[in-house]
Amino acid sequence: MPPTKLHQATVVLHQEAGRGYFRIVLKAPGLAKQARPGQFVMLRVSENQDPILARPFGIAAVKSKQYIELFYRVVGRGTALLATVERDAVLQVQGPLGNGFPAPEKGTTPLLVAGGSGFPPLLYFALSMRHPLYMFLGARDKECLPPLRAIKSCREQAEKVYIATDDGSAGTRGFVTDGLAAFLDSRNDRESFVIYACGPRSMMAAVSKLAAERGISCFVSMEERMACGLGVCMGCSVAVRTGGYKRVCKEGPVFKSSDIDWSEQVVLPALHRK
Repeated sequence: MPPTKLHQATVVLHQEAGRGYFRIVLKAPGLAKQARPGQFVMLRVSENQDPILARPFGIAAVKSKQYIELFYRVVGRGTALLATVERDAVLQVQGPLGNGFPAPEKGTTPLLVAGGSGFPPLLYFALSMRHPLYMFLGARDKECLPPLRAIKSCREQAEKVYIATDDGSAGTRGFVTDGLAAFLDSRNDRESFVIYACGPRSMMAAVSKLAAERGISCFVSMEERMACGLGVCMGCSVAVRTGGYKRVCKEGPVFKSSDIDWSEQVVLPALHRK
């Protein structure tokens, strides 16, 4: 992979996307040409070191090999500042970073499982594929589901989109993993599927367990706080089954789910909030 560069990206579109989300499209040809589904970027919100750290964002789409598309929600000072950025502003973006999703093997059908705001990398992955796939979207309630634009894109690409909310305000009441388990148990061809997941750690742990019990390959995109995005600070380390730790920004963010030690939660200083 070519060395990662710092890009000057121009904001060509920035708008509210519904359900508390914002959509931002950046013109960054050099970055867009290199990006692969599952990778992310580090975006510096301001030029004056406040906040001091760049923020990680999963790439949701690449358009015409010139533009990258991101979705985010305001959850802290960094994203609150980002929400004020206007069209034609120039932002510093580092990327693409990390390892992306491996392509599904021939003869397998991808099952994409997104929890809450974990949908962007899976959306990019779905849009990049040209064969059948199934999408499972879950959230606490309908307000936490992906914005309608993203759901529409998923429905255009997938054979079927399954939606679940904890409170039943949209789709099926319950966890998204309940729908995934029911789907798999209704099929006689479970060995022909491969699972890709991104979302809260508890959800991905449940998906990993479900996949292991049914003998299905599973890949997860880990979401951890990070400071540098380059593997230097070690702030995004996760425990692995073989012992020790791996960095989400460098060895990840995509891992085989069976490689992660789901029983151990690494507790490191909170370096930033988005």
